[in-house]
Amino acid sequence: MKKLAILSIAFVAVSFASCKKDYTCTCSDSSTTVTKIVGVSKKTAKANCVSTTSYGYARTCVISK
Repeated sequence: MKKLAILSIAFVAVSFASCKKDYTCTCSDSSTTVTKIVGVSKKTAKANCVSTTSYGYARTCVISK
């Protein structure tokens, strides 16, 4: 019974762990820039791949795997 409880807790812990993957951030303005973001969670990748607007120029960024 103890083994079953320990295995259940371990399974739940693993399922809540964030997966760290490689992502690609593609930004377009007057030219296209591609940046690889390696070994991070999806939340961190989104935080590092940000669309901006300055001086009337828009820089649109999209994240993909």
